[in-house]
Amino acid sequence: MPIHIEAKPGDVAKVVLLPGDPQRAEYVANKFLTDVKRYTEYRCMYGYTGKYKGKEVSIQTTGMGSPSISIVTEELNMLGVKSLIRFGTAGTIRDGVNLYDLIIGNVSHSSHNIFSRRFGMSNYSAGADFLLCKMLYESAERNNIPVHCGPVLCSETFYEEDYDLYKKYADYGTLAVEMESYPLYGLAAKYGIKAATVLTVSDIIFKSVRGEKDKMRNSVDKMVTLILDAVADNYDYLTQG
Repeated sequence: MPIHIEAKPGDVAKVVLLPGDPQRAEYVANKFLTDVKRYTEYRCMYGYTGKYKGKEVSIQTTGMGSPSISIVTEELNMLGVKSLIRFGTAGTIRDGVNLYDLIIGNVSHSSHNIFSRRFGMSNYSAGADFLLCKMLYESAERNNIPVHCGPVLCSETFYEEDYDLYKKYADYGTLAVEMESYPLYGLAAKYGIKAATVLTVSDIIFKSVRGEKDKMRNSVDKMVTLILDAVADNYDYLTQG
């Protein structure tokens, strides 16, 4: 049984949304879900289960970085989840992607290749579930929410001494940098879990520009709306093994 997520089988829905911030988890649960129950608060890694349009959904805090989301993903697998959708913020490194834009990360690169030892020091390619990405994209279209879809870079460090690596990834079409998608996709593939990532742009990295909190909140609301509508419209697929 899980050590860090203090929950029992049945406490957590088959579909789980994954924010990094516990306050964002609480905000989204209270704003978007009904019949909400908090099933864990251990280490402030809050987890909630409720309903959206009659469909059971959970929201589980992951914390920041690969080790933290890896623990959460492993333990959610123990609890029988079938689909995981990370939502959070990212810094764009690509021209044409602006503050508050939304991104669906269909592929995740890694700055440190955390799976290399598992694969004999070769590189592991981490991708999202294709149909889940398609469902999210179609939900954005139905809600008239513009969205980019493409690769993101998962970094193991937040404060960089220089941006040479980021610039190289940008030259190869990478849209943004965040810190959790690569281990999420890798572990989801290992356990047969459907996974995807939706991000809102909080920073323009090469210009050192950061978004305003109020506008970020509006962008997060749009992001959560397109995710939950996609979940409600495709619930049977997302809850299947």
